[in-house]
Amino acid sequence: ALYSARTDRHVGPYRAPHATRLIMALPSEHPGPSDAEALLAEGAAPREAPPPPTRRRHAALAAVGGFAVAAALCAAWSAWWPRPRPLATVAPAAAPARVGFVGLDAESATPRSPTMKSFVAHSIPFTGGRGGHLGGGEDGKLLINEDGVWNTYYLPGAKTVDGGRTVEYRPPWRFYLMKSPTTDYSNADNFYKVKFPGKTFTVDMDLNGASCGCNLNFYLVDMPVGFPGKGGDYYCDAQCFPDMGCCAEFDMNEGNANVQQITNHACTHNYGGHPDWACNKWGDPEDKSRPSQFSLGPGHAIDSRRKFTFSQEFRMEGGRLRVITTMSQEGRSVSMSMGPNEQLQAMLHDGSLERGMAFVTGYWHDPHMNWMDGEACGGGEEHCSESPARISNWRITTNGRPVPPSPPSPAPSPTPAPEPTPVPGEGNSCCWHACGSCSKSGEWCAQKDRCAKNCGGKWLTC
Repeated sequence: ALYSARTDRHVGPYRAPHATRLIMALPSEHPGPSDAEALLAEGAAPREAPPPPTRRRHAALAAVGGFAVAAALCAAWSAWWPRPRPLATVAPAAAPARVGFVGLDAESATPRSPTMKSFVAHSIPFTGGRGGHLGGGEDGKLLINEDGVWNTYYLPGAKTVDGGRTVEYRPPWRFYLMKSPTTDYSNADNFYKVKFPGKTFTVDMDLNGASCGCNLNFYLVDMPVGFPGKGGDYYCDAQCFPDMGCCAEFDMNEGNANVQQITNHACTHNYGGHPDWACNKWGDPEDKSRPSQFSLGPGHAIDSRRKFTFSQEFRMEGGRLRVITTMSQEGRSVSMSMGPNEQLQAMLHDGSLERGMAFVTGYWHDPHMNWMDGEACGGGEEHCSESPARISNWRITTNGRPVPPSPPSPAPSPTPAPEPTPVPGEGNSCCWHACGSCSKSGEWCAQKDRCAKNCGGKWLTC
């Protein structure tokens, strides 16, 4: 544009294209405006050509033109002469993109970010077949004992056994507690939304060696939202994904055989150093078991290799909510208390626990689960065993009433004879519950050297 403006300008009876070309050809690496560039800026605006000059003015205008050309040449020489250059500023290298997290901002793509904590980022909602149709055995019938009465609800897509009293989990699925066997998640009336304040939720858990990197969970979110989102399930949570809904989330429990964690994610839009957060992505308050309280083996209060009872009381204290979580096993127990605080109060009133929230449950895994189990598992990349886990004997009890006891464990079987030493090539599967469930070929546990040591299974021929 500067070149055009300059070449269209008359200098005396001649145009001055040569001076302009000299100026435009200056090396671009010289920083700062030169005298020549200032000259261009002064004359950048195009002007209409003046009327043809008279003979008397010709000589004077020609002289002026000569001076202009000389000045431009001097400016060009000054700009060409080398000048000291400022030190170059090197921009930091961009972080490599993470596969599977397309469209997330830089903070969301880091391994310890709230996004990496999100179940929805690593799981698949069960939506049924074409049109949401449920096939045989996919209704997920679940019996829940509510104040002594067994009522029937559904986790569509989940595998239930023991007549509907036990749910068997495998990654990467997530399920929703429904009043009827339907996958129409757009209708809030289809969900069974328990109003937990003043009640206690109790289940028995068999983690079956769910290792570092695994996450078995159940939690509450304020869904459905008004659009299906990328999963088609009208989901929302406190991570506020751009292609999903944003809402309050209360993590009643998530963990594996090394840790159990409870986290409150309210949405009060006032998170200090994170003005863009609608909800508390990190969570406040948070309870987490310590290795001395809960882990693998008999040296811990709760030996996670064996079945234990998980109980969570939503206790009201003068209008303030306190959540008390207790794990018990064979006369031993560990309790953790959460709240009261303002974020928990926001979950009570605005979340809303008082109104009732959708119950979500499932099993996922990720090599960066260290944010949850790092104290026991360290900071390196993790490999989930993917061993099937079970949650059974679901109970919801009004506070003050007795919680129905867990059914007695089966009598111990006679001590079996020592198993013969395996011969090379013997066995083909890592299995749990005899051959009731086995790892698939290609899964991390489907190797003999990992089966018992890392995955808590037995290497069998099935």
